[in-house]
Amino acid sequence: MSFETAWAHSASWLAAALAHAGDTHRLEDVRALIGRGAAQLWTAPAAAAVTMIEDDPEERRLLVWLAGGDLRTLIVEMLPQAEDWARAQGCRRMLVLGRPGWERAMKPMGYAPLARVIAKDL
Repeated sequence: MSFETAWAHSASWLAAALAHAGDTHRLEDVRALIGRGAAQLWTAPAAAAVTMIEDDPEERRLLVWLAGGDLRTLIVEMLPQAEDWARAQGCRRMLVLGRPGWERAMKPMGYAPLARVIAKDL
């Protein structure tokens, strides 16, 4: 599938995920990050996700930044593929940004809270 087709298929799910993440980016910003290789677009017929590799002095990790669509597809089908890819990129951890339901759904796969993010609009 071409990038244009994958993007068109995924854009509505990603726009909804951006809204839940606080609208920190426009959909066009996400597309630009993917286009220049700073983020990765993962697609399936019923879901889509965007990841980013983050590097700190002591850790490389894959951040699942945006995701939308069918939860089962995301967790059972797409997440294991992303984990394998992350290992191949030298990542030692996966981080997932998401609503509380993600935590409950991913617990059986070995995911656990690492920290809490709290926010206040100014």
